[in-house]
Amino acid sequence: MHRYYEYKKEQLGLDVLYDYDRYAPLSEHEEDYTYEQACQIVLKAFDDFCPSFGEIARKAFKDGWVDVYPKEGKRSGAFSHPATPDTHPYVLLNFTNKRRDVFTLAHELGHAIHQYLARDVGYLLSDTPLTTAETASVFAEMLVFDAMLKTADSKSKKAMLASKIEDIFATLYRQINFTTFERLVHAHDGELSTEEFNEYWMQESKKMFGSSVKLTNDYKLWWSYIPHFIHSPFYCYAYSYGQLLVLALYGLYKSGTCKDFTGKYQEFLRAGGSKSPKELVGLFGFDIEDKSFWEIGIAEVRRLVETLEGEAYAAKLS
Repeated sequence: MHRYYEYKKEQLGLDVLYDYDRYAPLSEHEEDYTYEQACQIVLKAFDDFCPSFGEIARKAFKDGWVDVYPKEGKRSGAFSHPATPDTHPYVLLNFTNKRRDVFTLAHELGHAIHQYLARDVGYLLSDTPLTTAETASVFAEMLVFDAMLKTADSKSKKAMLASKIEDIFATLYRQINFTTFERLVHAHDGELSTEEFNEYWMQESKKMFGSSVKLTNDYKLWWSYIPHFIHSPFYCYAYSYGQLLVLALYGLYKSGTCKDFTGKYQEFLRAGGSKSPKELVGLFGFDIEDKSFWEIGIAEVRRLVETLEGEAYAAKLS
């Protein structure tokens, strides 16, 4: 994370990267994609991974599972609703022809595939816990991301890599920051003043950013806008767990060291919520309590940062 923000500071031409600078885009380069193009990109990526994934996605397109475009009175965002085992998932999108919409399509179809495959365990057991609910969606997104990266020009690669890395940071490291902050708050003896909340928040935030980002005085109060702390204590842990789980599984898939990975992965999805996360990871021959499994995911984050640094170095040489 520190390496990336040092890189970003250099790319933005700044002497100091403040907390309010860290979401500044590295590139405004953006291509448009029609929905039809997005469908073809997603189908190709799914087919290359596992033909049955492509078959389910084609069924979704052909049988009208997907509500695609924004319109008056339609809610914003995107989701896949599992409905009931004897029907099929329903996918809502608001497709606006941007690159991110292609990834959103892959993401929601990943959910739909998971929901469709888990039908056999029944309505109650097909519901997944938060720790594995995003597995199929983010995995599908990674398949499409890598496929698009292979054919992208240098400007697009830079924008895609930076966006993906920052998304991962927000879902992985930032949520760990949130969770360690919460643990300190709940372990505190007695009432907390605003200043003590601020102190705990800055203590944990500085661990995350190190010297790569300068945290301003205003950043002390950023804990106060996170509704999860009030309504769903310790919810944020599931985000970081889920993100790193996907990265570990994806790294395992790319390494080619897991025999019949696609078969085991389909078994993982078919189980829905009928097995514990520990049992599901056990299908691949790993233990979630073994640090080496999670290191596979961390290595994937490192690979993305190194790839982006390599792109920048190549651009300098040219």
